[in-house]
Amino acid sequence: MRSFLELGSFKVVKKTTDNINRDLNKKFQEIVRIPEIVSPSQKSFLSTTYVWEMVTPAKEVTAVRFIHETAFSKKQTKIIATLEMLPGSDPTLFNKVLPAVVSDTQALSSAQDLEHPNLGSNDKIGYEKIELTKVDSNSTQISKITWQFDRSYFTKNYPELYTKLDRFPEATLKCLYLVQKATISLISGS
Repeated sequence: MRSFLELGSFKVVKKTTDNINRDLNKKFQEIVRIPEIVSPSQKSFLSTTYVWEMVTPAKEVTAVRFIHETAFSKKQTKIIATLEMLPGSDPTLFNKVLPAVVSDTQALSSAQDLEHPNLGSNDKIGYEKIELTKVDSNSTQISKITWQFDRSYFTKNYPELYTKLDRFPEATLKCLYLVQKATISLISGS
């Protein structure tokens, strides 16, 4: 049985997962405008989360959260990306900032016209479908937009990155990811 070092190193896993997150960030700019100055507030094997504040034209401030799955695991066939308001936030403010946050015109127009949404696929951007979550069943405002992508769309566009991860057995990959993350946290004193 090969050792972890023969299968790959912490450096390879970290570099590859960081590159995948960077490339996913670039790709997801087609659906959500993530400010360049915003770093992920949380990164895990399964997902990456960004949180930032937006200001309405009336100078009202609200925070938004964008979460995307990483699909580091070859067993995961879908990548879900979600833009949502934070719990306890004002849905009116969230809906006011949507035009400045959502770069996907199909999702934005669907969120603004809940009676005639287009929740289907978008070949240009690559997602299979959109889901809109209303604040409540009678509301004309949404609290969340969810995009669903097929993992193969990303593995086609970034084959060299996903191939590096796909060569590891699932348990080994998770272990290498968690150990390198713990090592970095320990070294940085977090």
